[in-house]
Amino acid sequence: MNRVLAIVVTHNGMQWIDRCLQSLRESSLRCDAFVVDNASTDGTPEHVASAFPEVELIESKENTGFGAANNIGMRHALEKGYDYVYLLNQDAWILPDTLDILVSTHSLQGSFGILSPMQMTAGLSAPDRQFGSRVIPSSPSFKADMESGRLQPFYVVPRVMAAHWLITRECLMETGLFAPVFPHYGEDDNYCDRARHHGFEVVVVPSAKAVHDREFRVEPKEKVIYRNFRMTSLVRLCDINRSMLGAMLYVPVFALVKSLKYRSMLPWKHLKELVGLSWEIRRTRAETLGKAAFLNDK
Repeated sequence: MNRVLAIVVTHNGMQWIDRCLQSLRESSLRCDAFVVDNASTDGTPEHVASAFPEVELIESKENTGFGAANNIGMRHALEKGYDYVYLLNQDAWILPDTLDILVSTHSLQGSFGILSPMQMTAGLSAPDRQFGSRVIPSSPSFKADMESGRLQPFYVVPRVMAAHWLITRECLMETGLFAPVFPHYGEDDNYCDRARHHGFEVVVVPSAKAVHDREFRVEPKEKVIYRNFRMTSLVRLCDINRSMLGAMLYVPVFALVKSLKYRSMLPWKHLKELVGLSWEIRRTRAETLGKAAFLNDK
């Protein structure tokens, strides 16, 4: 019997947490739930402890970020012998057959390391906006098949966001944990790059569906620039599949493009800070060459 540990990182997640954790209860493939709370102030951990007593709950005294909190859960999964981990955002939920379909699909191909369902809006009427704009077009056949309505069992893609990830134990053992240079955003893209370097494929399984509830969320410009310039640049600099020199030449040009697009000097501020991360960037690239990167970090 396959053992799955679902990991949910929470921070002031009362708006979604019942739907999120209840979906795990209702999964046709039984899974255990592990919640790491990043210093919520809205009562999230107290509610989880009361309403979902079966959940293993870790409470952090500070917001350590998405990657570091998930690393706690993934390290626990490896220590306890789980076959899979399922990373699930607090603002997301699965359908009853989501895990069953993903695990069954993994049995078709041992090289699959990260499997994602179709990440949908809350009404299940359309793909999540970033999933639709980034993931589907990254595979020409996926985009064409979406338009024709004739979908294949799975599609190999370079990257997919970690709101919904089934990661195999084998992939975790080889690839390791999230890199600490990514506090929030970009850690999933970097992990996909590292997994592919170790020979694992990242796939989307269209017959499996799940929700990421962020359709109507509006972000301030500063956060958009942080994610779309700083973290995208950091992902490129840390990508062992790319030339370090090529990435270093690309990022200043990218800063110019983004500063003009957003009419802001923030990209240049972020560029200066990225220069200060050179040691962490080189460490991330070096760790990728070995096995189980960052597993010993605490």
